[in-house]
Amino acid sequence: MATPEGSPDLRGKVALVTGASSGIGEALARALAGQGARVAIAARRGERIHALADELTATGAEVLAVPTDVTDESAVQSLVAQTVARFGGLDILIPNAGFGYRAPIVEGDTARWKAMLDTNVYGVLLSLHYGVPHILARGRGDVILLGSVAGRTVTTGGAAYSASKSAVRAISEALRQEMSRKNVRVTLLEPGVVASEFQAVADYPPGFIDNWLGGTPPLLPVDIASAVLAVLALPPHVSLNEILLRPTGQTNP
Repeated sequence: MATPEGSPDLRGKVALVTGASSGIGEALARALAGQGARVAIAARRGERIHALADELTATGAEVLAVPTDVTDESAVQSLVAQTVARFGGLDILIPNAGFGYRAPIVEGDTARWKAMLDTNVYGVLLSLHYGVPHILARGRGDVILLGSVAGRTVTTGGAAYSASKSAVRAISEALRQEMSRKNVRVTLLEPGVVASEFQAVADYPPGFIDNWLGGTPPLLPVDIASAVLAVLALPPHVSLNEILLRPTGQTNP
């Protein structure tokens, strides 16, 4: 993966990324390890994160893979504890785990709504609850949350997903206020259309992205990882709190 100009030197830093088995989370793990960070990666699909850890370790990176369901409080607590035990602390926390599900309110699968809200909202809160104290113990660090343009607006069929990402936006701002005098920077990334497994999981119909973007290119997971590296490259006194990024061809929303 190409390294963006001005990328940070993360040697000596410890990062934790959830939802790292594919898409944005995988790209984040690769980018952080590529800049020298020691990285803990988590996801429910253990075989995928172990394969990713093996691949990155073969390049000289230090990577810990911990299969984790972020809706399970004891599992999240264990994930953070294993990260700190292995690497000695935590500097960068990215609770990225999440998924979408698109359906009209009167037709939606209520079990899938609950699973999505548990992952996208409760899972983020658990990750912050157990992870942020270890960043505070370091004296400074970064928390980067993954919202969505859907957290700012809503389209037909997107009520529950938009609600989950609106919640992440609220959580981000609350945490920013709580951490502002404690040397912990909080950044909310709100991507538009990113090509990944997300669309299939969310039950988007075939050709949805092409139709939505009029045949223009979507964002790629590496684009989100590049934005994260740009945030981490800023001087410690500069906190970039919110980034809304869309494909150039995305008109709405």
